[in-house]
Amino acid sequence: MRKVSIIIVSYNVRSYVSHAIDSILKSDYNNFEIIVVDNNSYDGTCDHLKKKYKTIHVISNDTNRGFGKAVNQGAKHADGEYLFVLNPDTIIEEDTISKLIKFISMNKNIGMVGPKILNADGSLQLSCKRSFPTLKVALPKILGLDKIFPNSKWMGKYNLTYLDPSKNHTVDAISGSCMMISSSVFRKIGGFDETFFMFGEDIDICLRIWKANFEVHYFSGTKIVHYKGESVKTAPYNSRQAFYDSMDIFVDKHYSSTLSLVARFFISFGIRLNKFLASFNEKKSLFLSLLMDLIIISCSFSLAVYFRFGNFDPIFDSHGLVPIVYVALWLSVYSYLQLYSRYILSYSRALMGTVIGFLLAVLFTYFFKQIAYSRLVIINASTLIALFLPGWRIFTHYLISRGYFRSVNQSKSLLFARKTIVLGSDIEGVRIAESILNRFDSGLDLIGYIDKNYQEENNNLPIPFLGKLNEARQLIHTHRINEIIFSSSSFSNKEILDFMDKTRDLRLIYRMVPSEQDILLGKSNVEDIGGISFINIEYNFYQKFHKFSKRIFDIIISILLLIILSPIILFYISLGRLVKIQFGGEAGIIINARIFKTSNKLIRDIPLLFDVLKGNISIVGSKLVNSDETSPRILCKPGITGLERLKNIKLKSETRKSAQQYYIQNQNLKLDVEIIIKTLLNG
Repeated sequence: MRKVSIIIVSYNVRSYVSHAIDSILKSDYNNFEIIVVDNNSYDGTCDHLKKKYKTIHVISNDTNRGFGKAVNQGAKHADGEYLFVLNPDTIIEEDTISKLIKFISMNKNIGMVGPKILNADGSLQLSCKRSFPTLKVALPKILGLDKIFPNSKWMGKYNLTYLDPSKNHTVDAISGSCMMISSSVFRKIGGFDETFFMFGEDIDICLRIWKANFEVHYFSGTKIVHYKGESVKTAPYNSRQAFYDSMDIFVDKHYSSTLSLVARFFISFGIRLNKFLASFNEKKSLFLSLLMDLIIISCSFSLAVYFRFGNFDPIFDSHGLVPIVYVALWLSVYSYLQLYSRYILSYSRALMGTVIGFLLAVLFTYFFKQIAYSRLVIINASTLIALFLPGWRIFTHYLISRGYFRSVNQSKSLLFARKTIVLGSDIEGVRIAESILNRFDSGLDLIGYIDKNYQEENNNLPIPFLGKLNEARQLIHTHRINEIIFSSSSFSNKEILDFMDKTRDLRLIYRMVPSEQDILLGKSNVEDIGGISFINIEYNFYQKFHKFSKRIFDIIISILLLIILSPIILFYISLGRLVKIQFGGEAGIIINARIFKTSNKLIRDIPLLFDVLKGNISIVGSKLVNSDETSPRILCKPGITGLERLKNIKLKSETRKSAQQYYIQNQNLKLDVEIIIKTLLNG
């Protein structure tokens, strides 16, 4: 059996590289060595690897030497017949190494081979097979024609999208995230060109392999997952600039003597145009949100003017100056609240900005009467803005939670939690579910388990068992699932990747949990799902402002609901359904209350609104517990609803305490509103 040297270059991706090594250790090919070259990580990668894996060789650099130089450094310590260059943010199948070895050894003309590569959402990573970036190849890519005509041999030449990804192909280049190359070929061509710091070195080495009369192949018989770009997130340099600098180096190195001055100009222009478009695309969410708000504010004022005057003459008379002033005023407030930077989809900040904008507009009307609208116009416009400006953000959150858009970086939302299932109901699957259930800010709504078979012990699962693996597609549709979490001990890497490949059309988010770790690995992020620490925390619930605003909120909402629901209250009283109960309050105080005798939770709790008005309980708080319950350990005022009511399971006492701790730490009116709406939706 030929020995394989696996070389991994890491930079601040401790969790990912650990999971990648775990997947390698499951391989059916056992004659290999693992060499990790760490480019001066500060996240404890080296210490973690040395402690967890005793047999791997870790090389610690005191500076970030770049990808190509680090691989060459690892290759000097390798003694395998083949080098397997693998990115740290990848997961391979059990048969990946053995199949690539078998394929590359079949033909001595093959110098390098790469597998089928999947993105974290199960889609094909296009860079796993591609052509060299000549002018003819790059032009359709630059113009975006490859996306419109992916099956065209000319239009789709850059990423070879016209080739069947389920078949093997001879290609110009493969992705540097996973390359199998003969050690002799690697040394013959001089390894990676160290001129390339990051990016471009994979295309360069492929071109040099071809020039050395060897072939590069794409092999579809095995798959890997590549999370793509994790190492560059924490890099102290502009990764986009590094990419386009590498493209310039590649063109100067390989095309300077063969291309005309005009051709080189167009390639250089294309690189810079692509750079601009990529930069614009990154800021697309910001521009779209600003444009949407601009349209809403402008239309709101136009409609308010028409409603007040019956025409648009005031706008024309001011030559558009007056609405422009108010639009600028509102947008300035939203910008100050970082609605166009950090909090693009924050509907609470949008509502807050609308209130502030209204108050400033009223002041503006008072002091600058010569160019001001009437207060009725301001009130009507503000009402429309308050409705639609947070409204489109709420709707966008809903679409994101249903998988129609990829999430913008925002805080977790109870209201728009992602419906999630766990694949695997073994001990590890139970651990994953319980860890998530103990967190109330995960943004995940666990629906249940799917597994290969139903076991008797599944009766004691923390969440329901939904069905078997062969029913997965139907179950995903039925429960409207957005996210899948894999238990790596229930399924092999091959089974996981096959599942991702077969369900990529469902637009799911896939996550994996490294063995015995409390983190979720997914596309572009690592989320902690471990225990919650409550040391040295400032509790919002006990702050005077939050206590006052919560009490005012309770009074207003309880009065409004009692008025609206008065017919239902009178009807149930006439039926004699009003019953007396006792429950435990704060500090062991027993509270006498009344509820309706009915199986409907929402109707049953209506009389508790009178206790909210009295101040005995709150609309949102801790769980109502029986007065005779031993040590209920209530940390805050009981509520009609709360975090615990959002869970469709009976919580353990320690989880109940965690829920109360989380609530008193993070309580604010936005959180209360989300809990109330979520309660109504759950019935």
